[in-house]
Amino acid sequence: MEVHRCRFVDYVPAAINALTFTPTSTRPILACGRANGDIELWNPKNDWTVEKIIPGGKNTSVEALAWAHQTTLTEDEDFWDSPAEKQAALKTLTKAPPRLFSAGLNAVVTEWDTTSLKPKRSVDSHGGAVWCMATNHANTILAVGCEDGCLRLFDIADGELTFLRSFDKQKTRILSLAWSPDDKSMVTGSANSSMYKWNVELGRVVQRMTVDRVAGEDTLVWAVKVLPNGDMVSGDSLGHVKFWDATTLTMTQSFNSHGADVLCLAVGRDGTSVFSSGVDRKCNQYRLVNQPTLNKAGKKGAKTNGKSGMTNKWVLAGSRVFHSHDVRALALEQSRGVDTLVSGGVDVSMVVCAATPFPDINQHRLPHVPQRPVVSISKSKRLMLCRQEHGVKVWRLGKSAAPTQPFSDLEIGAHMDLIEPHQAILDMTFKDDHNLTASAISEDGHWISVATIEEVKLFRIDESTTHPGQLTVKKQKSFPGVRGTGAHCLTFTPDGARLIVASTDSRVIVMDLSKWETGKFDILRQFGQHRGSRKISKDNEMDIDEEEDLVGGGHAETIVSMTVSADGLWLATGDLKNGIFVFNLDTLQLHATLPKFDSPLTGLHFHPYSPTLVIPTANNVFYLFNVETRRLTDWSREYSSDKRFPKKFLDLKDKILGVAFNPARKNTLLVWGATYICHVDLEKGAGDVDAILNVGKRKRVDKAQELLRKQAQERRLKKYAALGIEPMPELETGKAVVVLNGNKSRKVVTAAAHEAGTQKEEEEANFLLLHKFQPLLFVDFVGDNSMVAVELPFVKILSTLPPSYYRASYGT
Repeated sequence: MEVHRCRFVDYVPAAINALTFTPTSTRPILACGRANGDIELWNPKNDWTVEKIIPGGKNTSVEALAWAHQTTLTEDEDFWDSPAEKQAALKTLTKAPPRLFSAGLNAVVTEWDTTSLKPKRSVDSHGGAVWCMATNHANTILAVGCEDGCLRLFDIADGELTFLRSFDKQKTRILSLAWSPDDKSMVTGSANSSMYKWNVELGRVVQRMTVDRVAGEDTLVWAVKVLPNGDMVSGDSLGHVKFWDATTLTMTQSFNSHGADVLCLAVGRDGTSVFSSGVDRKCNQYRLVNQPTLNKAGKKGAKTNGKSGMTNKWVLAGSRVFHSHDVRALALEQSRGVDTLVSGGVDVSMVVCAATPFPDINQHRLPHVPQRPVVSISKSKRLMLCRQEHGVKVWRLGKSAAPTQPFSDLEIGAHMDLIEPHQAILDMTFKDDHNLTASAISEDGHWISVATIEEVKLFRIDESTTHPGQLTVKKQKSFPGVRGTGAHCLTFTPDGARLIVASTDSRVIVMDLSKWETGKFDILRQFGQHRGSRKISKDNEMDIDEEEDLVGGGHAETIVSMTVSADGLWLATGDLKNGIFVFNLDTLQLHATLPKFDSPLTGLHFHPYSPTLVIPTANNVFYLFNVETRRLTDWSREYSSDKRFPKKFLDLKDKILGVAFNPARKNTLLVWGATYICHVDLEKGAGDVDAILNVGKRKRVDKAQELLRKQAQERRLKKYAALGIEPMPELETGKAVVVLNGNKSRKVVTAAAHEAGTQKEEEEANFLLLHKFQPLLFVDFVGDNSMVAVELPFVKILSTLPPSYYRASYGT
């Protein structure tokens, strides 16, 4: 098989600046803020699935994130007419989804709509860049620390986001803050070698604490945390982690355990463990332990009331290095069935490890490639489009010389000479303030569509009539978009006559492009199934020409996947609640509603040669659904289960990101993740659940088994020779086995019959895995046995990053 290993795609993820988990009153979700303004929402319960990506924009680097989930009513008792009304209001409040706030160097505090992924409301910080942000424990007040040295409070109770008050201004910027357990005070870290304790009611400093400093240079207190007992911990630019007493506000212990700035801290739920990390890349854990009290001579044995005394002391329990560059954020979750420490920083990847057994654990580096592919291709024109933050780039794939022998006779990984190298033919950069959220290229290569959360754009691509080989790009200014909204997904029908848009308000819109030369673009149909619309028209479809209510007080759900069949007849869409719908594009009617699967879907893919929809899920089980019969296929009903799929496949840490189909082998499919490609033959069963799937390992095992068979054969021949049995040709070739019956008689049987009687024949293996590729951005086929694999090696990302921390030691 011919493989185009494409490493020329210049896609580079952004650095991680902030990490935070949702409050314990709601389901666990991790928000990850990046330097390009994007905010990723990760679900740790489903093997770390990215549920949504809130797009950022120019100059919107995320420096601070905060979740809020209010669970207490703020109205007085007299407000409610009856206890039942109060309980109903409280139930509605607690069932509401958590609210997400972000802030950065653009001096704006933003609340996000986590369904449409648009800003819900924004307010000015009134103090310049925001360096830190945190909600109180009641989730009713948001505090932000600003560049001008002022601490400001915003009222976020009952869905509000309004300025409340500002505290006394300091002469230096506030870099970190934390609330006390009773919400009556706050602690902030500043850029003047100081920490301040604030009285929230008075809005002024009640105590100042100073940290170590180098002569002529201020120390930056990058991180502060307050423990459940009120004690405080800080991390500063000298690499010190200090613990402070809540009553006397004096330093009780100091650890010079980092070689450079401590940028982030995380505190365990019970307050007996603290994690720190920063520029030197080390992640340290400190534990609170009971130790005997020392006497004046520094020896154990001090007594209180005649008994040996014990005291609580913090100790450095362990250290690990997970990252190649600065670690800027830590997040710790030890409840709701999650025991996880997450770290991230300049090297763009998140690292996940268990918190309780730290440091004696194995970490899991989450793939740095996006879980939703940013690459799309035109198979017939051999074009590949890659989406970046503010633009798209198109390449024409190269062509190799015809092999002098069949592919099956070539060595795996053999290099094939190119007669036409790949070529970048188009580079489009947009001036939008928002990052791109979706892109698509038509099969004929004449249409490119891109979208942000605000609008959808359409471009016509043609070859220049005056300059052969050059392309002309013309924006369709008469293209109406989608009523002023953006899109989460885009796709063209195979004939390029229609554009399908999954809008930010969860509508599926079918647009006609056939009359583009007249400047007319009609909306043929809008589907509102993902909004749960109440209004039903006579043709049993969602009538969404007007604003509709939502069923049962629910809300629209974000559409995350969309695909069109190769014949252009079927359209399938899926959302985060596992709602999957199939539409007939000829009749523009809803055709089928699929059952909801236990695990979130990670994509939708139509088989190109049958009306079959392939649905991979986050637990690495995929389902095959026949859209004509509206039921799962026979193969899927028998094998699509976590009890029938091979364990080695289900245990892969990286989930399925996509599915590809080889035109030369129509009854097979390739499922691929960031670090593997798996070949599945649909004419076979799932195979042995304990089978070895790695192709390389299977070859090594087969060689080892063959060697053992030869050694056993040699031992048998020696045994027979010792018993005086004459050599036989069948014995020498291994085609026969002599079975002794008594002392003198003998019996010769075939080896196949002997082995069948002594051991069970192994079931034929399926789900063959290949791990030869670097992290994969995209996999698909452009022809028979011609596969495109877009790789993003981590070394390529490292080459774009600044030098990491290094301190020379003696002898190096």
